[in-house]
Amino acid sequence: MPTPSCEKGGYPAIAQIMSNHDELAIFRRFKELNTLNLLYSQAEIIHLEAELKSLWEVDKSHPERDFHHRDWWSLAYSQEDGNKEQWQKVLEIRKKLEAYNNRLAQQVFLSRLEAPNPYDLAFLRDWFERPNMGNFPLRGPDQEAWNKETETDLLATRRRSHEDPFSSWFIDTVIPKFHRVFGSRIKKPIPEAPLSEIAHYPEKALLTVVNILGTLIASLLPIVSIIILYFITNKVVQLGVAVAFTATFSICLILLTQAKRIEIFAATSA
Repeated sequence: MPTPSCEKGGYPAIAQIMSNHDELAIFRRFKELNTLNLLYSQAEIIHLEAELKSLWEVDKSHPERDFHHRDWWSLAYSQEDGNKEQWQKVLEIRKKLEAYNNRLAQQVFLSRLEAPNPYDLAFLRDWFERPNMGNFPLRGPDQEAWNKETETDLLATRRRSHEDPFSSWFIDTVIPKFHRVFGSRIKKPIPEAPLSEIAHYPEKALLTVVNILGTLIASLLPIVSIIILYFITNKVVQLGVAVAFTATFSICLILLTQAKRIEIFAATSA
């Protein structure tokens, strides 16, 4: 039976919690350093490009090399002294371009990865600080990788996102509060270190509950509006109530569904 404290500690403990919970796999993007590296690579290639153009002009003015720009074989395999300088520069540029293109592709890939879910980032920070969990597992400068100062430079390898604002609010706000008040009494935490004191609620089941609640609310609103309008005789008040319920219905569609604007307009009109 493992003790509540983390047996592994350090990087192994962080790797364990991140591998068990994909949404907590949060890392630095190093956007500024990657961009700086690209700029240096770009500058290096531009200088090499200028050198290659100079060699073009030199070879054009030489009677034995003026055909190098028309015949690749003579350019690449000429055995005469000085004839290979242009081709060697091409090979040098080829290596630099390959590295530059790889870096650029990686930068594009990193830029498409989303920032972490705010709740998951806050949870990871809390895990680092709790004595029975992370207990400050790192001692070097990299322990500040998840600080507030670097928050805009963080990415999640698999961001936990939801289909609509209501789902996000229910799962990230209501469920944690429910666990603190009631859930902790009935929901046992994961016994394995470094996950001790962490209770797991299946997100699929939670989304099912959210979908049921959303469907009930959206279905009951029109019926409730009809019942209320039935008991109101004043025409002006009826119009006001109708406008209020129509606006409320539209807001519910925005918050509870992924409906597009035209779909919301059609449903509200109906």
